[in-house]
Amino acid sequence: MTRIVFWNVNNRDLTDAVCALAVSTAADVLILNENTVPSSATLHALQRSVSADFYYPTFISEKRFHCFCRNASLDVSEIHEGFRTSVRKFRLGHQRILLVLVHGLDVRNYDSNKRLLFTAKLADEIKFIKEDKKNNKLVLLGDFNMNPYDDGMNEAEGLNAMMTKACAEKRTRGYLTKDYDLYYNPMWSLFGDNTKGPAGTIYNSKSRQGPYGWSIFDQVILHHLLIPFFQDVEIVTKAGNHSLMDKNGHPDAKNASDHFPIIVDFHGGQQ
Repeated sequence: MTRIVFWNVNNRDLTDAVCALAVSTAADVLILNENTVPSSATLHALQRSVSADFYYPTFISEKRFHCFCRNASLDVSEIHEGFRTSVRKFRLGHQRILLVLVHGLDVRNYDSNKRLLFTAKLADEIKFIKEDKKNNKLVLLGDFNMNPYDDGMNEAEGLNAMMTKACAEKRTRGYLTKDYDLYYNPMWSLFGDNTKGPAGTIYNSKSRQGPYGWSIFDQVILHHLLIPFFQDVEIVTKAGNHSLMDKNGHPDAKNASDHFPIIVDFHGGQQ
C-alpha cells in the first residue's frame, strides 16, 4: 500500500501537528497546502521527529504546495508548474502516474462563475499535460474550493468526475460531438451523518456554497484507468494525540486548521 496525506494548514505554523500526523498515518507522501513555514524547516522537523528518510522531491516551485516524501521509488518530482497547480511524477509500482496538485479559487473572493471558469481552464491544462507527457493516468488532489456536486467538478468540459466507480468505468462521456475521459470522485461517499468520520472537510454555515454547513473542498479524483489501484480515502480528525476538532466536532480553526486532512491509499506501489 502507498499512502498520500494532504492537508491545507491555513497559513499556520502547525509543525508539531504535521509531524504527529506523519507518524500516526505512516504517510509515504505528505503534501501541505498554504504552509507558511519554510519547507526546509518542516523537512528538518520531519527528519528529526518522524523519519530521517524524508526528503524533498525535485521541485521547481513551492509557492502553494510543500511536498515531502520518504520513499525515493515514488519519485514525486515536479514536471510542470501551472496557475495554482503543480504536476508531479508518481510511480506506483510499475505504473507511471501524474499527480496533479490543485488549489482552486477560494469561495471568499471568487463567485461560482469564476470558479467554474477556473475548472474549465484546469481541464485545458490537464489536456495539455496528458498530450505533452503522453500519459492519461492522472490523479488530481488538493483543495478545489468546490464540492463534488459543483458543476466544475462534474461537467464534461470541467473535471468530469463521477460519484461511483460504475459511472466512471464507462470510460468516456460524449458531449457536443466530443468524448471526454471520465474520472472517479470517491469523496462523494464521505458526506453526511452515515459515514465513519466527520460530514466533510471544512465547516462554514455562512458559505456561499449554500446552507449546508459542511463542505468537502479537499478531494482526490482519479482517471478511470486508475480505479483498480485506488484503495480508500479518509477524512482525518486526529494527528497522533492532537485532536484537530473543536468541541462541536468541526475543524479546530483556532488551534489547528479550518480544514481536516485527507488520507488517500493506493494498492501496492513501492519498489
